[in-house]
Amino acid sequence: MGIATLLDPRFKHYMLLHCFEVLLGTIGSDCLYEVAKVKDYLSDLMSQYHSDEDEGNPSSSKATPVFNSGLLSSFSARVASTVPSAMRFRSELDRYLEDEMVDIHTKGFDVLDWWKVAGTRYPTLRMIARDIFTIPMTTVASESAFSTSGRVLSEHRSRLTSQLLEALMCSQDWICNRYKGMVTDEGRPASFWSVLREVQEGLQELTI
Repeated sequence: MGIATLLDPRFKHYMLLHCFEVLLGTIGSDCLYEVAKVKDYLSDLMSQYHSDEDEGNPSSSKATPVFNSGLLSSFSARVASTVPSAMRFRSELDRYLEDEMVDIHTKGFDVLDWWKVAGTRYPTLRMIARDIFTIPMTTVASESAFSTSGRVLSEHRSRLTSQLLEALMCSQDWICNRYKGMVTDEGRPASFWSVLREVQEGLQELTI
């Protein structure tokens, strides 16, 4: 959550500092220390992303031979090889944190769209933002799916194939969504049995 807050151009480390002040009930060095820890975690993550990228593209990590380039290009290669990667990542992170923030009242703001366009200036942070912001905020949906499958697949119905189990779960969800808010002819909310009766009547009208 801390890294996600840092990577939101509307909040950055200012919101993170405020959150720690609220959580810890104090202001000062303790809160600043917690913010610095989150920044260090993000820097370590940037180093990991860079190493993974180098493993995927071995040729990109090879130094350019001095005899195949001019004086300036060889000097640039020498500087890049001597400056620690952590320092380069820190520079990219510092540039992002020091840049102007997006107005918090911006309507229709989408953080992923921002990183897709404006985030090209921070290539490593951009890759991290892409992965961080796609993580679900809650596990309710997946837990609900597992609990539903537990009601469908029981000790009395233990030989269902995976395809049939998926069909039953999807059909249940579609039927419930279709008849959500439905009322009976008497004006009362539709119950499970009234919906099931209507489904059975519809099945009887089908011709095989």
